[in-house]
Amino acid sequence: MNKFLIIFLFATIGVKAQERLTLEDAIQTALQYNYDVRIAKAAARQAAANNTLGNAGFSPSVGLNGGVTASNYNTHNELVNGTVQDNPHARTINVNGSAALNWTLFDGGRMFIVKKQLNELDKMGEQQFKAQLQNTVSRIIQVYAQAVLQQRQLLAIDTALVLAVTRMNISKVKYDNGSAPKVDYLQARVDYNGRRADSLTQQALLTQSFDTLNVLMGADIYNTYILDDSLPLNTKLEPMDKEALQDINYTIDVARRNARVSRLNVGATRAYQYPWLAVNGAYNYSRTKSDAGFSFFSRSYGPNAGATISMPLFQGGNLRRQVKIASLQATRDELLYEKQMSSTTNKYRNAWRSYQVAVAAYKLQQENIQYAKENLDVQLARFRVGIATTIETRQAENDYVTALEALYTAGYNLKVNETIVLELENKLIQ
Repeated sequence: MNKFLIIFLFATIGVKAQERLTLEDAIQTALQYNYDVRIAKAAARQAAANNTLGNAGFSPSVGLNGGVTASNYNTHNELVNGTVQDNPHARTINVNGSAALNWTLFDGGRMFIVKKQLNELDKMGEQQFKAQLQNTVSRIIQVYAQAVLQQRQLLAIDTALVLAVTRMNISKVKYDNGSAPKVDYLQARVDYNGRRADSLTQQALLTQSFDTLNVLMGADIYNTYILDDSLPLNTKLEPMDKEALQDINYTIDVARRNARVSRLNVGATRAYQYPWLAVNGAYNYSRTKSDAGFSFFSRSYGPNAGATISMPLFQGGNLRRQVKIASLQATRDELLYEKQMSSTTNKYRNAWRSYQVAVAAYKLQQENIQYAKENLDVQLARFRVGIATTIETRQAENDYVTALEALYTAGYNLKVNETIVLELENKLIQ
């Protein structure tokens, strides 16, 4: 083997040991540490925690109150019978406590509407979390596939290096025995150096893909990996009809539930126009001891209860304004829901067309690489016996390397479009 290739291979081997990372490992790591996933999970938990009867207004409020008051006054009292009381240290101690209950029995039906809103928001948070999981898995697959592509493109460049060395060795032998000019050897050497430069550029692109992958996984940005040599490709997906897509797609469902929340908010706002009824009750205790005044000791305890009813009659037109604003918001969110349905359906149609094109292109490149390999083998054999020229052999090498790169790119495009289709169908993760 030529000494230049040996130097290059040792330089490649000289990097530090890398961690093995499969696609499944990358997905599992991202689902655990990805920031967007963790944020969406926290938001879903927050919506679930808010979904209670008390938050909707069904439950009563109960509280305990207590206190102690002490005073020490210099008092002077003159009574109607002429008696005079002087006490420079008249102490007074008051102890009181109460248990109070307040309960809204009727608020125009608002509490029932608010509970329905909380149910929708709870489910919406769950669907948003699932949508984020799908999106994160999709991004991981696409970036991992991109890194695999860069890795395979690097392999194609290494193949070109080997071919350039082979041609360089043959040209050197021919030049030494006088059967070929030195320019053939020099051209092979130039091609070899050019491929080495391509390899360095490709290595930088692979490092960039690793950086993106690390960000998605929440891993150390400086980590590099040994990836799978290839990824499984599905060329037999079947399209989903529009109605089924609109029923299961998480993004559409989130928009649908948001429109429902807005419609419910119209009713919740309108409920402020109706009467409001609440009951309250308490059990009170009070004890007072005083060294001055007409009463030296008093104590009282016992329950009390009451009811309150209120009816808004006129508030400057604000209630009507609030209902109108809520209705306009509901109309806006309904339009956003319809827009989301249209946008997602169109995105799916485009993704499906791109997938079909990618399948056809991949199959074509699989066929083309066979012809390129056969043509290269023939040209190399002709070049060894002096029939083919350097230009013809170099062209065959370039055609084969180009066909390799085209095959790898077609496989990458197929994987990306397959992933986008499955993401829209919510099939990347169950």
